Amino acid sequence: MNDYIKSSHDKAKAQHFLWENRINVYNAQALPPDINIEHVLENIASRLPSSFLEGIESIFIGDFEHMRKKEVDAMFQDGAIYIYPPYVHSEEDLEDDLVHEIAHSLETLHMEEIYGDGQLEREFLFKRMQLVGALKDEGAPFFPRDYFLNVDYSAELDNYLYRVVGYPLLATLTTHIFVSPYGATSLREYFANGFEEYYMREPNAVKNISPQLYKKIVLLYNNAEES
Repeated sequence: MNDYIKSSHDKAKAQHFLWENRINVYNAQALPPDINIEHVLENIASRLPSSFLEGIESIFIGDFEHMRKKEVDAMFQDGAIYIYPPYVHSEEDLEDDLVHEIAHSLETLHMEEIYGDGQLEREFLFKRMQLVGALKDEGAPFFPRDYFLNVDYSAELDNYLYRVVGYPLLATLTTHIFVSPYGATSLREYFANGFEEYYMREPNAVKNISPQLYKKIVLLYNNAEES
């Protein structure tokens, strides 16, 4: 048994291995020593339909300068998920990061199903306006309303929310509006944040707070089961 555990751990920390027999995972050794990436990936695979992984070709783990400068711990680009280890403090952190980026990969494959009817965008913008009202009631510094009506990511709005308003107050103001404050950042993060909550924590929280988002996630799941 001890030999099996050691072998499994050695595989999990290997420089390169395959996940699901086709997804290349590179430089797992860069992760903190107490994080077993094999265990993390097995847990994710047990929660998500296998077809949800079809947009992922590789996972790269390492010190990426552009991620360090942007202070982001994970990103999805061109079929690959990138992980920046200094911001990964536990297996739960890594699971959340990977599932969040898998959600972004699904956007590239199912853009029409997710956004085509405009329902998700309307729900998101309604919540943005709720946030504007909450900020005004709180006496937060003024920020142009037009930024809140833009569903795409804005570095200016992101800076205002997280550095001017501040995370503790933002977390309080977004309770029952967004699943988490990060969901207010953009429409795409709204989707990925809800997807992460649905699969890693509490589906009913998504259903109660963001019913249109919940419907989109269920639609993707049902389509995956039928294919």
